[in-house]
Amino acid sequence: MPKTTFLNLNDKKKKKILNTLIKYFANYPYEKVDIEDVAKESKVSKGSMYQYFLDKKDMYFYAINESIRKMFEIAENIDFEKINVFEYLEKSFESNWKLLSKFPNEYLLLERAIFGYDIPFKEEINKLFLKKFRETLKIIIIQSQKSGFIRDDISIEVILTYMEGAIMNIKRYIIEYAKSIGVSSKDLSYDLIKNIQKDFVKVLKNGLSKDYTVI
Repeated sequence: MPKTTFLNLNDKKKKKILNTLIKYFANYPYEKVDIEDVAKESKVSKGSMYQYFLDKKDMYFYAINESIRKMFEIAENIDFEKINVFEYLEKSFESNWKLLSKFPNEYLLLERAIFGYDIPFKEEINKLFLKKFRETLKIIIIQSQKSGFIRDDISIEVILTYMEGAIMNIKRYIIEYAKSIGVSSKDLSYDLIKNIQKDFVKVLKNGLSKDYTVI
């Protein structure tokens, strides 16, 4: 976390440094981010950056934490107590799109941090983001079982593991699809992502068999 010297800066300067850190960590592999470049764009000295933060890792996690905070700020209007698990998935995709539209670098940073294959500190990042995601999903699964919206003859942990894996993999699919056509996921259209999301929720609801009963 930032040192007191950073927290004592005026808001405009803090915002400039934060946005620059997010921009660089979002668009370049961690090991290729040069803090001297960040400092120059932030209009501070490289030495000052190390007065504001303990080290490069500290800067990286500050950028990630702030990006996660913005993501959950966008999602905070969702009343998780009153929706079923499928509505949650739909609203979750909407929140992701809003983050992508409003804060593209924050979105790309989280995408790179969570799904990147060459990113360091994966275990720590999982504790920051995936733990909270899993806790929220578990609450909604329990509520959906109690309300009779989903089956209660399957254990909560099995459903949670299945859905967590499915959600993360559909997001990975979107990233890989974008790469396959030579663009970033932020360049994909809303309609395309929305249609992928609809198909995803449809499969979760009804399975792959032709002989299904629509929920």
